[in-house]
Amino acid sequence: MQYYSLCHVYAIVGANLISIATARDFRPVAGLAAVDCGNGRLMLMADDTAFARSEGGAYHCWIESVGDVNSDRQIVDLTFRHNHIYAENNGFHWTLAPPPAFLWGLQSDLLLNATLTSLPTTFPEGQVWLSETEAGTAWMTQQLLEHQNAFVTLTAEALTRFSRELLLPESDFNEI
Repeated sequence: MQYYSLCHVYAIVGANLISIATARDFRPVAGLAAVDCGNGRLMLMADDTAFARSEGGAYHCWIESVGDVNSDRQIVDLTFRHNHIYAENNGFHWTLAPPPAFLWGLQSDLLLNATLTSLPTTFPEGQVWLSETEAGTAWMTQQLLEHQNAFVTLTAEALTRFSRELLLPESDFNEI
């Protein structure tokens, strides 16, 4: 509960873990987002200038697959379960059922095809609006560079926990 606003950490460590577990390339992404809270209310995380402020602001981070030239990218949002908490803590009344634990699927199935200025007041069930920005990409790169040792440590811890969950011998991951 205390870490619902650390989407960039979930995106970075999650992209590392998913890349290792699936043997496919995934990357953390930062940009703008909109989430349907129900009753025609949208929670916008759409302040691109927040990436330049030390206190942060209204933006979002998620994971995308890389190298999907002939097919849809996969979109992964490991913080999706916290949307209703984030909404309530930021003055948005959440009227929908609590969201699923995470969002993972094809871009064409999950992402609303619209611009920020043309968003409808309600989204089809299971869809969100995400948009990577240049400021978000630069900020994510800075986070990766400035905190690389912490992210390596967190990824190693996640791999250990993941291997325990799957009951795999840790030695399988020691080779990676």
